[in-house]
Amino acid sequence: MSIGTMRCVAINVTDHDVACRFWSALTGYEVLEYRYWQRNWMVYLGTNEPRKHEIILIHTDHAPIQTTVPTHHDTNCVHIDITPNHGVDAAIVDILALGGTLKKPPSLYPRPTATSDEPPVIDWAVMQDPFGNEFCLVYTLEFEQIIAAYEAARQGITDDQELRAAAGQTTLP
Repeated sequence: MSIGTMRCVAINVTDHDVACRFWSALTGYEVLEYRYWQRNWMVYLGTNEPRKHEIILIHTDHAPIQTTVPTHHDTNCVHIDITPNHGVDAAIVDILALGGTLKKPPSLYPRPTATSDEPPVIDWAVMQDPFGNEFCLVYTLEFEQIIAAYEAARQGITDDQELRAAAGQTTLP
């Protein structure tokens, strides 16, 4: 039994206009309302029919708080996962055009190797919105894609893009 269910995601931003354009274009959610609450301006994104807010954009004066982990990579304390409609690569292109950035290039997970017994199940990449907030693009592989990538790894392919191509997730240039 769970403690609760996901209600929405709250994201700190320094510019509501940029944040609304970016997150609305990325998710398809519409701007529902602006609200002032406890010294913070907030914008709610979601659906009107039925009315439900999915994302709250909270205005802050400073960039999102980030911590440094032992690997010396910056990371957010919270992020969301997005399932792209037309694949990870197409989503990356669209997100870059919106002002986002690519933090971790796409790869299969778990990463298949010639000696691993665990086949890949997702294609994913880590992105950042214009404020540095991280989110993941996650595509669940179909059975045939899993087998194709697993077999490619068994044949000695180790390059991420070649493994993704074997799974039909990208075309090599």
